[in-house]
Amino acid sequence: MKKKLFAAVVAAAAVLAFALPAAAETFTSADGVFSIDLPNENWKEMADPQKWIALSDGSNLITVEHLSNGEKLPDMTVADDHYVNVFQATFSTQNEVFIITGSVVDAARIPDIANAIMSAKVLKYDTKMKVNAQQVSVADFSVVPADKTMYVTTDGLNVRSGCSTSDRIIGAYAYGAAVKVTGVIQKDGKDFGWYQVSYNGTSGYVSSAYLSDTAPAEKKGANGQTFTGTAATVYAMDGTAVTIYKANDGNWYDGNGVKFTWLNDNMLSNEGGEAFTANKPATSSGNITPVNSFTVYWLNGNADTLTEYSDGSLYSSGWVRYEDAGGGAYAGADGTTLYTYMPEFGTAGSSQMHGLSSQGSGRPVEIQSTDGDVFYDDAGVAYYNQGDGTYIDENGDVFNVEW
Repeated sequence: MKKKLFAAVVAAAAVLAFALPAAAETFTSADGVFSIDLPNENWKEMADPQKWIALSDGSNLITVEHLSNGEKLPDMTVADDHYVNVFQATFSTQNEVFIITGSVVDAARIPDIANAIMSAKVLKYDTKMKVNAQQVSVADFSVVPADKTMYVTTDGLNVRSGCSTSDRIIGAYAYGAAVKVTGVIQKDGKDFGWYQVSYNGTSGYVSSAYLSDTAPAEKKGANGQTFTGTAATVYAMDGTAVTIYKANDGNWYDGNGVKFTWLNDNMLSNEGGEAFTANKPATSSGNITPVNSFTVYWLNGNADTLTEYSDGSLYSSGWVRYEDAGGGAYAGADGTTLYTYMPEFGTAGSSQMHGLSSQGSGRPVEIQSTDGDVFYDDAGVAYYNQGDGTYIDENGDVFNVEW
C-alpha cells in the first residue's frame, strides 16, 4: 500500500540509454547551461525563489537545483499527500551538482515525466562554484490588491500556502474554473509571476501562467468528450491518485478517456472493473502506522477486519473508511455497516432477497438486505439498486434482477 517512489542517481551520459519520444517543447535555461525536453507545450517556467528552475503544467512539477561542490545537498524528495510519485536524477562534476526532481499528481502522467527527467542535459559544465542559499517567504514580497475574476487554462492548477513551489499545496482548481484574484505578488516593484487568490475562505497562491482573463474553450478528452471544468481526485485501492473530469455527456473520464462510474458518494469504478474511492486510503508509510486490528462482520455473517491507524482512522480490508457508529456498529464511507458481533442475517427488519444475473457473463448471484438499501452476496460484496431492474456491485459490474 506504499506510494511508489523512484530515485535515480546517474551520470550525464546515462540519459543516452533511454529511448525518448519526440518532445513538444525543449526548455533551455537563460544562461544556456541546462536543457530538458518537456512532455508538451502546456509546461511553462514558474518564478520560484527557492529553486533555480521550476517548470509546471499547473499541477505536475519539475524543479532543478544547481549547487556548487561543498554545499549541503537537500534531502531526497519523496511523494507526499498530494504527489503520488517522485522521480529524481542527479548529475555531478567535481565542482557542481544538478538535481532534477519531477513530482507527479496524476499517475497517468508518470511515463511522460519520467522521460522528461531522463532527457535532462547539462550544456555547459563547471559554471557554478559557490551558491549562497537564500530563504525567501511570502513576507519578503509585496501584495498589490486586486479584485477580478480569472479562469484556469490547465488541467489542474495547484493552490499553495505561499508563492513558491516548495510551499504546501492546500487545494487545486479544475480546468476552466473561475478564480477570485485578490492580489498580484510583486518583488522589487515587479510582478513575480504569482497571484494571491481567495480559496475556500482563505488566501492561497497560484502561478499567474495558468490564469486568463477570458474563459478557455471547452476542453476535449482523449475520446472526443468535452469537459465542464469540474474535476475530482480519486484513489485506487493501493492509494494511487487519479484525476477524473466530468464531461458534458454527464459521465466522468480520466486523462486517457477511461470512463468512471460513481457507485455512491465515496465509491466508484472504471470501465475495467477497478475499484476507486474518493477518500485517500491509509498507508503504512511515513508516520501513519497500524496500531490495532479487530474482527467485524457483514450483514450476511462473513467476517472482515477493521484496522485502526495511528491517525485515528479505521479501514476495512477493502480500504473503505469506517467510523464508530456506537453499539458495536461501524458505518462505512460507502454506506455499508460492519458489526463487532455476528448479526442475525435475514431476520432483522424487512429482509429482502433477489436473484441476479451478470449482464456481461450471465453469472448468477443471490443478494440480501435487511434495510432495503445496500444488498450483499455471500462473499460480502455490496450491490446498489440502480432502478429499472438493475443492480451494480462495488466492482462496477451490472446485474439484472431475475426474481
